[in-house]
Amino acid sequence: MKEKFYGRFDQTIVEDEIGRHIEEIAHRGLTFVHGCFSQGELAIWRQKIDSIYEKQENEFGRDILAAIQELDVCRAPLLYDLDFVKLATHPKILSIVRHFLGDWFILNLQNATIVRPGVRHHQSSWHRDFPYHSFIGSRPLAINALLAIDEFSAESGGTNVVPFTHKTDVLPSDLYIEANRIESAIPAGSAIVFDSMLFHRAGFNRSSAIRRSVNHLYTIPTIKQQYDFPRALAEQQQKLAPDVLRLLGFAAEVPLDDKAWRKARAQRLQRQA
Repeated sequence: MKEKFYGRFDQTIVEDEIGRHIEEIAHRGLTFVHGCFSQGELAIWRQKIDSIYEKQENEFGRDILAAIQELDVCRAPLLYDLDFVKLATHPKILSIVRHFLGDWFILNLQNATIVRPGVRHHQSSWHRDFPYHSFIGSRPLAINALLAIDEFSAESGGTNVVPFTHKTDVLPSDLYIEANRIESAIPAGSAIVFDSMLFHRAGFNRSSAIRRSVNHLYTIPTIKQQYDFPRALAEQQQKLAPDVLRLLGFAAEVPLDDKAWRKARAQRLQRQA
């Protein structure tokens, strides 16, 4: 039903699903995107996340990971298995990201989080994914896409968010947070896509099953990546399509010097000719 209004102002026109997601992020800071992956695909991702994290824990040692608050964080899984590029390049999610960041943006990070039953994850503290920056811009500098590999619910500890906090440079009071926070309840295979300045935290898992998710942070290319994907994947870049290389930052590397800068610029001009 068409809403009625009066007065002198314009109204946003939403013509499709992507437009609805864009409007929700712009106003309240987040949106829920459903049906990104099938149950069969999710079973594979669960196995891959567990396998890579086990390898990382064996590499560094459980005691060291505990000391640096890194238990149950599977960092940069795409560096261990290029199949994880598929999670970072979901067409529906990239369409939303592209609206806010433009045609050229990069993947700043990809991390999987494993929330075990009865264990408080260190991500359960309120934070932004730019934890040491409090400035608020007129347009987003970064967008997150948190993929629910397992169901998010009150029992499993779905990610908590405080809507509209992407519009303020301070963390609201405890009273405000308690009254306004949302505990995400979404099926496995869905995603929470949000402005990276939105305050959020991992929930507490009261169920008997592990809850896994994979977080992606997309940024404008002038923001330094958490991982140097181009250098880490230098020997595998021939396996990746040009648009994926650009997403991973291969076109946003810092030149060594003035000669390298001019050479890169000349090569871009040649490709455009």
